[in-house]
Amino acid sequence: MLSNKSIVLITLLLIASALSAWSITDSYFGNRIGSMDARIYGMGGAGTYNNARPFGIADNPANLTLLKKNAGFSVGTLYNRNEDNRAIPLYNSFDNYVDDAVYSSNINFYDDYAGAAYYSRKLGIGAFGIGVYHKPRLNFDSNYKEEVRNNRNTDNDGYPELIALNTLESEGNLYQTGFVTSMGFSFGDDFDINLGFDYSLLRGQVESEKAIRWSDWAIATVGSSRNLPSLTETINYDLNGSQLRLGWAALLNSRLGAAMTYSPKTTLTREGDYLYLREAYYNAAEVRESNPIDEDYIMPAEIRFGINYAPRNVMRTVYNLDLEYVRYSEIHTRYDDQLNLYAGVEHHITNRIPFRLGFNAVNNYFFTTESATDAENNPITVYYTKKILTPMITAGSSVQLMKNLTADLGFGYTWREYEALDLFGDAYYNDKTYTGSSSYALWPNSHIQLANRGWENPDKVRENNISFNAGLSLNW
Repeated sequence: MLSNKSIVLITLLLIASALSAWSITDSYFGNRIGSMDARIYGMGGAGTYNNARPFGIADNPANLTLLKKNAGFSVGTLYNRNEDNRAIPLYNSFDNYVDDAVYSSNINFYDDYAGAAYYSRKLGIGAFGIGVYHKPRLNFDSNYKEEVRNNRNTDNDGYPELIALNTLESEGNLYQTGFVTSMGFSFGDDFDINLGFDYSLLRGQVESEKAIRWSDWAIATVGSSRNLPSLTETINYDLNGSQLRLGWAALLNSRLGAAMTYSPKTTLTREGDYLYLREAYYNAAEVRESNPIDEDYIMPAEIRFGINYAPRNVMRTVYNLDLEYVRYSEIHTRYDDQLNLYAGVEHHITNRIPFRLGFNAVNNYFFTTESATDAENNPITVYYTKKILTPMITAGSSVQLMKNLTADLGFGYTWREYEALDLFGDAYYNDKTYTGSSSYALWPNSHIQLANRGWENPDKVRENNISFNAGLSLNW
């Protein structure tokens, strides 16, 4: 029977699966994919009201009958360059803070693809349309490498020896295949109302591995008769389920439009297996733990409202603004509801070439654990939730290739800084634990104390993400 502590742990791990951010900090987080419409991407992702591109049906089903053309098809791709720099504080011999010393820097590239198509027909004052789209909802791809070197000095231009290589690798996507229908009602040239319904199938597969591998130098230095234990931790699982979304969009006059979407709380199945393997050493036997994963994967409810404003001026200009309310608190009380902002502008230079700028600010949560002891000195696990604000600036443009064929380009830059626990505890590299010796074999300075760092001395993480979104749209 599960204890209260076990129930809390399982619940929080499930919740963490639904909260996404571009980060390797927690393997339960996926990378949340915003709009795959390159035009909207360049406008900060503010696409709740979108009457220009077929991918609008994926952001709001009511956009289907709002679109100006009767039929359309669009394909899009998203490329990301993610940089992760981790540092620890550096102190002098008087315990004065000097600077942050970067000990790990990783740069990786990822890609995603999507497509959408629709058909609508106007019948008098009414309109009806159907559509379909396929896109990634969450991306779990991530890579991290960290070299562990000893504390030998750098005399004679030498470099400290490599002791071990730490890696984190994850691969997988949660794909969303949506079937959209919408009805529109026109009450004049500048006033119409559209209602949409979206039923989506959510399918995904995720494979991740955390590993520690000792270097050849470390194995040779300790000696072949004494084993340095490698560590491997894998998590593989499938995600399955479905989601509903309701949408509303209205053209209120020749200059102003408004739209809203609502996605209720969604529960997916999460099934797979977990394996932990640490090799034997000295007088300790091999540790192998394998457990099945059969639990819920919760995605919180979202309410999003957007406006579209086209002021009267010589050049065509469009302003988009979206507000998104995510109800994290309905999943667990440790999280607060969050409000996200998306804003963008499109301005046509000489009334032909569009130039787009945008901004968004999205709140995400991190979930981490730390080993500790209670008042009676019993080992316990402490759970932390940390909110992180992620700002993003965007830009974009488009090229009219043919009468009905348009190529859109969108660019984004994201940055943030936060504190996090060390991904690999230093105590694991204490070779005295594995040899039974009273002195280090891998560390020249025998006075150091290898211990896992907690929140009293966390990592400082600086991340930035450069993204490129390109799409082709065909309307007729």
